[in-house]
Amino acid sequence: MKEADSLSNSRVTEIRLDNTSDLLEELTKYKEEGNNLYKEKKIEEAKLKFKEGYDKYEREIPDIKKNFSNSPKFNEIEIESNKILSNLALCYYKQGKYTEAIEYDLKLFSKSPKFGKSIVRLFRSYSKLNKIQQAVYYGELFLELDQDTRNKFKGIQDKVKDEQLKLKKMQEAEKDKIKKDFGKYVFPAIILCLAVLGFLLFRKK
Repeated sequence: MKEADSLSNSRVTEIRLDNTSDLLEELTKYKEEGNNLYKEKKIEEAKLKFKEGYDKYEREIPDIKKNFSNSPKFNEIEIESNKILSNLALCYYKQGKYTEAIEYDLKLFSKSPKFGKSIVRLFRSYSKLNKIQQAVYYGELFLELDQDTRNKFKGIQDKVKDEQLKLKKMQEAEKDKIKKDFGKYVFPAIILCLAVLGFLLFRKK
């Protein structure tokens, strides 16, 4: 009886391994079909294909993490899903949907914080939305990447410097505003307080 249970468990494991292989094959298929559509400049169709692939990954990965996180197949699935996620974010970026591009690039960034394409796209997307502080954050992360990775993105370093300059000017303008507001409201308040205090002291005399 124990022997039969052992064989049964073995078969379940084999089935799960087969499902893992199937997921990897399906993700690869989604990626390749999406890439072909993208090359044909069918951005919307490519986006939907990548989205379908990534949604499938998100549905099935919890079980795989639970049972096969040490399997080589798991690493291959993660690599393939990251490529799909990056391509999905790229499609949104190309469509000018920067908020959506950021959403998916942040997912990728949380999984692969040194992935150059994602960091550069986050920098660009935040710049497009005029969110300078966030753009500078990811721009400076880009500057911390290795030289080979930085060399793949020509012109980004200069753009990061431009955004840093914008942020510096914004911060200086904010400081000036605070100083002006201080002079506009605080000094009159102090004078008023002194006048009231003087009046009260005068009355006591």
